[in-house]
Amino acid sequence: MNSLPSKPDLLHQALTLGRVSNLPSVWTNCLAAWAINLSVNERVRGMPEWNELGILQLDLLLPLILGASLLYMGGCTLNDAADEKFDRKHNPHRPIPSGAVTSRFVWILGITEMLGGGWALLHSAQCETTWVLALGLCIIAYDIVHKKWAGGVFLMGGCRLLLWASAATCGESTVIYPLSWIWGGTLAFYVIGISLFARGEAKEGEDAPRISILFLFASPLVALAALVHWNNLDPIRVFLVNAVGLFIAWIAFQAITQIREGKKGAIGQGVSRLLAGICITDTVVISFCMPVLIAPLLSLYALALLLQKKFAAT
Repeated sequence: MNSLPSKPDLLHQALTLGRVSNLPSVWTNCLAAWAINLSVNERVRGMPEWNELGILQLDLLLPLILGASLLYMGGCTLNDAADEKFDRKHNPHRPIPSGAVTSRFVWILGITEMLGGGWALLHSAQCETTWVLALGLCIIAYDIVHKKWAGGVFLMGGCRLLLWASAATCGESTVIYPLSWIWGGTLAFYVIGISLFARGEAKEGEDAPRISILFLFASPLVALAALVHWNNLDPIRVFLVNAVGLFIAWIAFQAITQIREGKKGAIGQGVSRLLAGICITDTVVISFCMPVLIAPLLSLYALALLLQKKFAAT
């Protein structure tokens, strides 16, 4: 008779199920969405204000990040629960088929994380109810259909967009401004591009759809358009936006090149690099409205890469 897993081992499995290495990108999503929505107004042509940290209600930061993290981990955990039959055949190393944890444990853990995350966002971070509920439903829908419907990648992008919308309303804000939606949509396209490109390259004899490559470069392209649009932006922010925009473009180019080399494990490594790159897409937004956060967000990118050495990102 096998003994029950030890508490440290259960914690490790819970972190593995929750794709903890992707949490830094969830945190940067929250910061970028919240900061940009507080820095713009209803006019798309209006330039974002240069703001400092004081504009954020810092007492809400911890519950915002905690709630978003629990929702993300809960969605990833339930993803493993929903994929149990598939993983037993194709991914026997995953926690359930390997026997590291039971299916019942994973279902209970995922549901608990989802409920806890939703409660934290609604009651502690004071995010708008509509967007938090929509986020939860989108996560569940993705977990159910992503192995059955190729269009599930759009639900994945939708999850990031709805996380963005939820974070933008932190502190009982009821309005999400057009520029916030534009940046949130840019993030969603980047996330969709990751899946479309990886799936396309994984098919023998086929190339990834070209639109997926365009999506991967969405952030620097939108940033360039914004710089042209706001041609009187101060020189400091122009430099910062260009520097960070070039960085995410370099990350995308390097990952695309790595994946197309076709070496063993190249797709997983390239996708992991792109997932960490979400932190840099958010840093592009921060460069426009709150440059003081650039260094912390770059540090979160480094943390994501570090965590990937211990916990798989996909």
